[in-house]
Amino acid sequence: MKKILNILKVWLSNLKKNWFSSIINLLIYIIPIIIVKKSISELFEHHFFIFIFILVILFLFSEYIKIKDLINTEKEIKTLKGDKETLKNKNKELEKNLENLSMYFENLPSEFLNGVSKHLELKNSDRISLYILNGNKFEIIGRYSENPVYNQKNRAEYPSDKGYIAKCLKNNNGKPYYYVANLPKPTNKTYTKKIANDTGMTKEEINKLSMKSRTYFTRVIKSEKINRNIGILVVESINEKFNVSEIELNRKLEELSIPYMINLLEISSSLKGEVLNGK
Repeated sequence: MKKILNILKVWLSNLKKNWFSSIINLLIYIIPIIIVKKSISELFEHHFFIFIFILVILFLFSEYIKIKDLINTEKEIKTLKGDKETLKNKNKELEKNLENLSMYFENLPSEFLNGVSKHLELKNSDRISLYILNGNKFEIIGRYSENPVYNQKNRAEYPSDKGYIAKCLKNNNGKPYYYVANLPKPTNKTYTKKIANDTGMTKEEINKLSMKSRTYFTRVIKSEKINRNIGILVVESINEKFNVSEIELNRKLEELSIPYMINLLEISSSLKGEVLNGK
């Protein structure tokens, strides 16, 4: 029943829109039936040419309306094609803007870490990196070092249960950070053994590290909004220790940087469309 009502509604709408054409078509169909009647037939015989003329006029009117509708339809098609091309161009423009915006947000964490590096007075021998904690892996979103070799992002993600990056998640001393210094020199054979014992990394994984650091400071970034650990900040150095103590380093970070890092991680996470899983 609903389907029939919809059909009737469409038909009435079309009839309202093309009422004149519908009347002419109706007359063209009805007139041949009417003239079958004897009185009408006699009248038709006496005025044959007049009736023919009327039918021709009605026919021409009907064709005129059809042609007019056809022209309007073609105009609408051209307009739609123009609109489609306009939308296509706008879509390309939006994609380009989105690409530029993505590049901006991709570079934003590293630019921010540049400022943090200066605030911490890090040198050419140091590096600072910021990671999103996503399930069972860390995803790097920013890195900065004055040394271009250490500034490279050789890996996009790291397992959350290996390396000094994971140590601060397992802290049981109530501190939000993990600190280790005075690691053996990388040229010393005990360097690989010490890191492997501390972090669970394999010899091959350690040898692939682009920066053989001797000092690590890893700091949990927690979002109070969702009450979860959402990222890790890693400060490292090839020197045996930093110029300041780990307590002073943490104080400097909490003083200016940590609140902004939380915002950066939350924004980065939202842009990626990922749900962060913390511990």
